[in-house]
Amino acid sequence: MRLSLFVLLLFIATPLRAEEILRVAIVATAPSVRLASPSGFLIDADPGRVFSNADIGWTETGLAIDGRAVTTETIAVTPKGETIAVDGKRFGGRLIVRREVGGIRVVNEIGIEKYLAGVLPAEMPAGWPVEALKAQAVISRSYALYQKKARAAQPYDLVSSVLDQVYAGAVGDPRATAAIAQTAGEVLTYAGEVALTFFHSTSAGPTENAADHFRLGAIAATEAAAETERPDPFPYLTGASCPVDQDSPYYHWQRTIPRADIEVRLREDGYPVGGITAIRAIKWSRAGRILQMRIAHTRGDLRLAGDDFRRIVGYRLLPSTRFKIDRFGRDIDISGMGYGHGVGLCQWGAKALAERGWRYENILRHYYPGVTLQQYQEATSTPQTLTISSTPN
Repeated sequence: MRLSLFVLLLFIATPLRAEEILRVAIVATAPSVRLASPSGFLIDADPGRVFSNADIGWTETGLAIDGRAVTTETIAVTPKGETIAVDGKRFGGRLIVRREVGGIRVVNEIGIEKYLAGVLPAEMPAGWPVEALKAQAVISRSYALYQKKARAAQPYDLVSSVLDQVYAGAVGDPRATAAIAQTAGEVLTYAGEVALTFFHSTSAGPTENAADHFRLGAIAATEAAAETERPDPFPYLTGASCPVDQDSPYYHWQRTIPRADIEVRLREDGYPVGGITAIRAIKWSRAGRILQMRIAHTRGDLRLAGDDFRRIVGYRLLPSTRFKIDRFGRDIDISGMGYGHGVGLCQWGAKALAERGWRYENILRHYYPGVTLQQYQEATSTPQTLTISSTPN
């Protein structure tokens, strides 16, 4: 494919006074955590003391440091060196440990570029083409900044799992670090706001319309006010072609799942089903994924969203909602295509396009049509138009 000249809107930015700091929840409702650092660390609830390790637990009234109760529900932990280990996993930046109902939550306060160094090698193999890595760096940065603004009133901006994007802490990889540096500060925007850049492993066909899979606040508001013909705030997440990800090990997959296991998991999730007698899809997306299912059982009939069925059965057991049931019995044979929700950038597709010579800017525009690539900043910017030639093959 050969693309003509395109216009890239860049912004002349006043440098930020300080790097954006993210609050990443790395431990949720644990009974206790063990902190350790050979360089030592400080705990604000015990001023003047330098710790090399400490066990943080919780009581009915607050937290406990090495079994000694402190009269606060939140403590701040600052490493004297570069990192501190939390239950054996190293993290840079500061830690906030908070007592919550049922246990302890640990939040890592970390600069965004260092955060990305722990995300990129966890979300995309560092040996992949550098243009794919750069595309991943931009969308991971954009996603994090979008969520920081959206969750400003919450005690953290992101979680460290696939529920947001995987954050492995202070790991790093030279190729991933280089891709982050080469795109430093770059984000995708739409209508002057940082874009919500969902991504997934393998599309195995067209990517999905986000409105079919996520009840995003802005999308829901637009649906409720459809009579006013307000524009869709996420037109860049309505789907794109992806005919190039066939090398993914999840392009085709098969599973055999005991029917009794599905019954148990549905009950554990709050659905009082009897013995399942049939499972069938009753509604599909334009891209071919299941939007709604009907589960007949001895106590009645259950209608369930395809995404909920996948969550309940297990994301690894059902890599995507693009599947069909080949045999129904004591065991259920399922064949499917793709891995993930299918919205936004397809990582295996990005790899294939990069191997064909596409630059990361064009990979991003393909999967998020209509977006602008620019430097992120909080201050008001003066736009400047720049013409760039790009000819991916």
